[in-house]
Amino acid sequence: MVKAAEISESEIQETITAYGEAATRAFEAGADGIQLNAAHGYLINQFLSPYFNKRRDNWGGSDENRFRYLKAVIQISRKNIPDGMPISIKLNTQDFTPQEGIIPAMAAKFAGWIKDLDIQGIELSSGSAVYAFLNMSRGEVPLKEMVDGLPGWKKPMGKMMLRKMVGKFTLKEGYNVDAAKLIKPRLNGTLLGVVGGFRRLSHMEEVVDKGYADLISMSRPFIREPQILNQFKEGKRDEVSCKSCNKCLAAVANEQPVRCFNVN
Repeated sequence: MVKAAEISESEIQETITAYGEAATRAFEAGADGIQLNAAHGYLINQFLSPYFNKRRDNWGGSDENRFRYLKAVIQISRKNIPDGMPISIKLNTQDFTPQEGIIPAMAAKFAGWIKDLDIQGIELSSGSAVYAFLNMSRGEVPLKEMVDGLPGWKKPMGKMMLRKMVGKFTLKEGYNVDAAKLIKPRLNGTLLGVVGGFRRLSHMEEVVDKGYADLISMSRPFIREPQILNQFKEGKRDEVSCKSCNKCLAAVANEQPVRCFNVN
């Protein structure tokens, strides 16, 4: 096992350049827009979060410095794509790390700065793939399926850790909406989307009608029912059938296609 080392200044610049190049490739491939993931414990989120970012140079030590990396990534992405091509940011409202990372008040501050950087929308999420990944999706713990995807020597420890998660991540529909209520007033018209366990059309409409968010995102429901949006529009359905069993997520650990594995 290799111990993590602090990223160097030249490596920081290299990754910023890589984001810009990725934006160019997205445009050349015909994408309508791009989204930069500043959530879920990945690199941008780690720069933003006081839990992960312990630097004492221009890239850490204060909210402004920790925001500097995301700002640089947004700026180079905007430079590398045509005017008018939309950029959105997926932003964590809560890291759920062992010690405090990003919390809703901090996310609101970041959102206020993001809106001034020529972006077209922010999508709110939460949780970290590094710590208790089910904070990102909530619902059931697919214990057997997750353990099956581990190498043999990891199975006993993995099973023990996953058992401790059982029952702790019950799905609460719209679990990022409370943070959206805090963040939306900071945006002055910039579109705000929110993801997090939405299952009923009536609830989604309520969130939008009350002005808590402008857009609703879903993921797992589309894995189970790709046509659910058309069924909503046609008035045939008011609720998705996804039960949040999370076996579709476990498929990734088993190198299987991402599809619905709940046959009930």
